Amino acid sequence: MTRRLLRYCVIGLAAGVMVLAAGIGGGLLWLRTSLPQLDGQVSLQGPGGRVEILRDAHGVVTVRAGTRADAAFGLGFAHAQDRFGQMEMMRRTGAGRMAELVGASGVPLDRFFRGLGLHRQAREQERTLSPRLRAELEAYAAGVNAWRTSHDGALPWLLELLLYDPEPWQVADSLLWGRMMALQLLGNWRTELLRGRLAEQLSPEQLEDLWPEDVGGDPPDAVAPVGTGGSNLWAVRSPPVLANDPHLGLSIPGIWYLARIEVGADVLAGATAPGVPMMVLGHNGAIAWGMTNAATDMADLVREPEVLSTRTETINVRWGEPETLVVRETASGVVLSDLSDRYPEGWSLESPIFLGNDRTVEALAQVNRATSWAGFEAALASFHSPHQNVAYADRHGRIGMISPARVPLREQPGGLVPSARRSWERMIPYDELPRVVDPPSGRLLNANNRMVGPDYPYFLGRDWRPPWRARRIAMLLAKGADHRSIQMDSVSLSARMVLPHLLGAAPVPELAAWDGTMDRDRHEPLLYITWVRELLRGIFADELGPRFSSWWRYRPQALVHVLTRRPEWCDVISTPGIENCEDRIRDALARARSMIGDRYGSDRPVWGKAHAARFSHPFAGRIPLLRSMIEREIPTDGGPDTVNRGGVRFSDEAHPFRHVHGAGYRAIYTLDDLDRSEFIVTPGQSGNPFSRWYADLMTRWRDGDPLVLAGTTAPIHRLVIEPE
Repeated sequence: MTRRLLRYCVIGLAAGVMVLAAGIGGGLLWLRTSLPQLDGQVSLQGPGGRVEILRDAHGVVTVRAGTRADAAFGLGFAHAQDRFGQMEMMRRTGAGRMAELVGASGVPLDRFFRGLGLHRQAREQERTLSPRLRAELEAYAAGVNAWRTSHDGALPWLLELLLYDPEPWQVADSLLWGRMMALQLLGNWRTELLRGRLAEQLSPEQLEDLWPEDVGGDPPDAVAPVGTGGSNLWAVRSPPVLANDPHLGLSIPGIWYLARIEVGADVLAGATAPGVPMMVLGHNGAIAWGMTNAATDMADLVREPEVLSTRTETINVRWGEPETLVVRETASGVVLSDLSDRYPEGWSLESPIFLGNDRTVEALAQVNRATSWAGFEAALASFHSPHQNVAYADRHGRIGMISPARVPLREQPGGLVPSARRSWERMIPYDELPRVVDPPSGRLLNANNRMVGPDYPYFLGRDWRPPWRARRIAMLLAKGADHRSIQMDSVSLSARMVLPHLLGAAPVPELAAWDGTMDRDRHEPLLYITWVRELLRGIFADELGPRFSSWWRYRPQALVHVLTRRPEWCDVISTPGIENCEDRIRDALARARSMIGDRYGSDRPVWGKAHAARFSHPFAGRIPLLRSMIEREIPTDGGPDTVNRGGVRFSDEAHPFRHVHGAGYRAIYTLDDLDRSEFIVTPGQSGNPFSRWYADLMTRWRDGDPLVLAGTTAPIHRLVIEPE
């Protein structure tokens, strides 16, 4: 009897496993139907004429159409085929409507974004669009919606798991991307908030020690002559070349999507953003343009704001009751504590990015059409946010740069800590913003470093990126290095500056012989960066207390400043004795060696063992099984301040050296033959894990092996859309 019962149990268990396996297999087969149609012919409502969507071996699309509106339709269709899940999460996040999908866990995110009112701003922008741009945005939305209604397979995996049927795409959804990017690049207010909190426990002099002035200076081609993140760009006159690699957080799918758009003889090629019909970065056959974040003081935290009105928002919660959000509004911002209890009660965030009548989308559309410096300069007069350095090059050898935005005109320098009142009422006139055209040196560059010299009449900020990347680019340009090797350069000039101060107290022969190259196959970068991380902890953690982790990042300037000018920081305040900086340096080296041995089980692990680019997914990353299926990782060169940037997060105790921020897009525009221009994005064109183009560009991106977007007469795939 017992044996028979056991046999029944085994049979039942086996049957259950088979049913489970069949269910999983069936689910995976169904999700594979989310892959797009790549070939053939379809008839759709929307376009006025034939639209062709061609794809090469890496899924890079070429859209061919007879009008710009039809090209926008085709791009919307292609974006939706490859990235609709990403587009849906973008608009849901920016509109503050994630709780409608994921339940109560989405409420904190919704309170923040709904409170900031980004989607309200997008709707305001929509009402002021020019007829031509409105037509293109409507055609783009029609292309997205045509994919949704014609696609008879599974939706992107996340939407299927959430059992969600998406709403039609709207014009305001496309405009929302620009509002979110303006917010993302508005980084100085978080630094201002941290300094404000640290000011409660530190003296003004100590606060200055944590953010010292730049060590050394910027290269001459990167300051006076040229009119959070990070980015590099440079342009040279002869032969005319523009190189650009914007730095943002690494994710899967990536931020950028390569595309070539052909409308008759007109062409656009470069980086698009899924959800947006314009070419954000690229060339149009006559000119090329690129951007870096200007890193200026574009926001104030105000302790005693003047509240002008309140508004009430209702946040609908899936599987729960709706929540009410009451937001106090000022003339140019909102009270942050209404959005989250993480912010001090009553403090407001004030910035020009919250002002009405933002025309940036019109400016970008005009840049896409500009064929000369005059047209480019006129277009950027309407570029209101975020504050960017926008570089220009044309096939005639003209180069230039403008830093357009609505930038606060401050009567007094500020931005160190929150203020009692907003410190500005007017904006710097567009004609007086930094700019340059045809500099005598024949080149210009920027890497988020200080963009103006001491004679510039207006205060722009104080939180510039250190000049290491700019200085290295200038050195390599002066040596005549080729542009691709400059983009991939991994030499850390800051390591060369810091190491003599460390080695004087604790000699390490292998580091004394190291040239500062952050090579993934070498041990020295890992030992150096771990030593610096532990030294920053040893010097600053006791004084900063619980707020140390918010400040803790790679800060070579603060470190050298303390070691050379303010050694009193090296004393451990919790002990009766007085420790010196040499003690702290030696202790940090011992902790670094111990950490490396414990974590990597070897005396000489290589940098790539710890420094791997992690392409994280904002939702799958929270679920271990999904994370292993969806996310990707690859060892990389570079470090926090190399031209080939590999940003890390020291405060992440589990993965302090993981590569989380860098150049998700690189381009080198050769103006004398733009079809030879080079491009790369990462990890791939598709956001669908079942696609062969999901992460196929990772290795090429890591190794500096770009693509060209020259169009093709023999595509791998051709889909023809005929008007219904």
